[in-house]
Amino acid sequence: DGLDAGQIHPSDLRRNFGYLPQDVTLFHGTIRDNILFGSRQVTEHQLIRAIQLSGVSMFTNLESEGLDQQVGEGGLALSRGQRQTVALARATLNDPSILLMDEPTASLDARAEKQFIRSMQLVSRERTLLLITHKMHLLNLVDRIIVLERGHVVADGPKDEVLAKLNSGTLSGGQSS
Repeated sequence: DGLDAGQIHPSDLRRNFGYLPQDVTLFHGTIRDNILFGSRQVTEHQLIRAIQLSGVSMFTNLESEGLDQQVGEGGLALSRGQRQTVALARATLNDPSILLMDEPTASLDARAEKQFIRSMQLVSRERTLLLITHKMHLLNLVDRIIVLERGHVVADGPKDEVLAKLNSGTLSGGQSS
């Protein structure tokens, strides 16, 4: 949104930041407990929005326990894809203005991945989305691409320009603008 992050107080930045790691950790308790973990004063509307956006509702609506289903220690009662959607619901619960996602669809099946992409197309317009991925089709969610190679930036620019360089093989290991 054009605002320099240095102008934002760290506590405000943390409050407006959502993170979805590649390797998800869930805690013993219910799906609801894991989504609400670390959040205060969450409305029912926020919770419903997060479970619909993330795809959690795709499997909790099929279970009689719904959000009160136990996840087991480390979330082992759920599939990897289900754990990832619970973590996505947690990351989006407070409607953060910055959302960092590391390989967000790595454990999702094709149906859940399509749901994720549809949801992110809606919400990414309203926030800064930082997406770490190897999946080319997820790049439809972004406007700018930064390509890293061995920890160094080898390309940084508008999506169409960087993709053209990648497709033509003209990335030389130097930084482009």
